[in-house]
Amino acid sequence: MSFNQERFKQAMKNSKLTTQKLVDKLYSDFGIEITLDGIKYYTRKGSKSSPSTEKLSAIAKILNVTTDYLLGKDMEVITKVIPLIGKSSCGKPKDYDLNGYEPVPIPADMYRTGMYAIEAEGNSMTPKINEGDIVYCCPNQVVDSGKIVHYWLDGESGIKRYKINETGTIISLIPVNSDHDIITIHCDDNIELRMAKVVGKIDKDF
Repeated sequence: MSFNQERFKQAMKNSKLTTQKLVDKLYSDFGIEITLDGIKYYTRKGSKSSPSTEKLSAIAKILNVTTDYLLGKDMEVITKVIPLIGKSSCGKPKDYDLNGYEPVPIPADMYRTGMYAIEAEGNSMTPKINEGDIVYCCPNQVVDSGKIVHYWLDGESGIKRYKINETGTIISLIPVNSDHDIITIHCDDNIELRMAKVVGKIDKDF
């Protein structure tokens, strides 16, 4: 089955990625080198070319869809649900009631046991995560420095980029929007910090 150009274009639109950003992420996240023209070749009118299995799998993961979707197979892409547990601040952390449980659909190939979703509130993570976006979180994955997390800090809930210094003594929770402050935590302080890795999202206008 050949590469479905229309579904690829729609997935790119939904992810709000430019073609250059896709090229960059293929290299940074998967070590796959491809040029802008290489990507555009797949979507050229009349083109029958398809990405290799490796490239197709990487593109699907970046765009939060399945390889079957990009190949135009008629199947239900979303087959799992996870609980939407409430809102979380993309700004100054707030004390939220996270006891509500509403089902949210998620692509089956993204699903992991224990996953949940939260609704972003605020603009500290714009344009990466915008107010109203539904964010997928996985508490059972190792969080590497530089990844975006949903966290609880002294009972307050927020979303930021997590970084830890080389000596493992200072944690920084960093906004994408530079108008907001960085939260700095000294690891020897008596502060409770819990985190879940952010693994995807649904845009509010999806």
